[in-house]
Amino acid sequence: MTKSKSFGHSLRPQFYFEDKFVPLNHGSFGCCPRSLHPLLRSYQEQSEQQPDRFLRRDILMLHYKNRQRLATFVNCDYKDLAFIVNASYGTNSVLRSLSFNPGDKVLCFSTAYNAVERTLTFLQDHHKVQLVPVTLSYPLADQEILDLTKQAIDRELAAEPSIPIRIAVFDAISSVPGVRFPFEAMIKLVREYKILSLVDGAHAAGQIPLNLAELDPDFFVSNLHKWLFVPRGAAFLYVPKRNQGLIHPTIINYAYRSTANGEPSNFEEEFGWPGTMDFSTVLCVNAAIDFRESLGGEEAIQSYCNDLAQKGGQLVADLCGTEVLENDDKTLTVAMTNVRLPFTNKQNKPEGEVVNAFIDKWMYEHNTMGAPYKHNDKWYVRLSAQVYNDLDDFRYFAETVHKVCKELEE
Repeated sequence: MTKSKSFGHSLRPQFYFEDKFVPLNHGSFGCCPRSLHPLLRSYQEQSEQQPDRFLRRDILMLHYKNRQRLATFVNCDYKDLAFIVNASYGTNSVLRSLSFNPGDKVLCFSTAYNAVERTLTFLQDHHKVQLVPVTLSYPLADQEILDLTKQAIDRELAAEPSIPIRIAVFDAISSVPGVRFPFEAMIKLVREYKILSLVDGAHAAGQIPLNLAELDPDFFVSNLHKWLFVPRGAAFLYVPKRNQGLIHPTIINYAYRSTANGEPSNFEEEFGWPGTMDFSTVLCVNAAIDFRESLGGEEAIQSYCNDLAQKGGQLVADLCGTEVLENDDKTLTVAMTNVRLPFTNKQNKPEGEVVNAFIDKWMYEHNTMGAPYKHNDKWYVRLSAQVYNDLDDFRYFAETVHKVCKELEE
């Protein structure tokens, strides 16, 4: 691939977008460049041409090479990484593997992704754990979040010193609001209390730099199909060797070992073969990183997206007469910006109904998309900045906001 000289609309032909579609919701599902699709189909075809050879032998080296490349990308030992289908699979594998006693506590945050929140509720229902939620009402400074967390931990330990907080579950970048969380400092904070850390980094890989060996979380998950341009259905779970004996995949396979009986962990094999499936997505990790390097590499991509998110969000806010959800230190916005909508829900419609109404109007009537949500009693839209976007996309979206909000208020 030749190195791209510019970002913005000049890159749109490298993706499969409809001609008049204005894509501003990369954060939900990501997208895969055209150049990766022939490789994806090639692996799918190889699995049909000689299924046994491909699935029993060929895939092993392909899997290994892509896992090694990813390990270099996120700075860790490849033996501490497992490919999985999505971040939710990873969080479930961790949380449903740990042995909880009734009454054990789990620290969590009000901004947890809905599937993570439901998984925590499952633990509460089936294992009788106690959830210790920390309510976050943005905009907040990073230190405020850390202070609220420390206060919650100290309060719980003072009230019930004999009952442990077993694990803390928190984001690297939250879904809604789409804001960066001080996960690096949070890992260190909970470690001081001997609390395990599970970082939901669903939006992390490709949006922010990662050095997992340096961060040293107990568990970390991230999608690869969101911000890294890998075809959909690709993610990773990071588990350092000290914790691999604690964790098993949600789908138990032939390689399971009962580490409780002293057997060594079989982490790589347990996660490496979830059963017969289409492995072609994770076999495109190498090519996805190559594509990103052809655009100028991580620093260039992340710098462009961050700058565009800041400028685009401010443009939409200015045109709508509202504001961007940001703190004084400007630490919340990365490649997603959150703009308050000029909407108060005068009809008092149910929240879910309002969300779906916004989505349908943007998708079907204006051929664009942002992620609407309610936070702290205000309505916002999360807009994603990607290499194929420019300020004109944000300007167009702002024009739709006035029309859609007015229609939904009537």
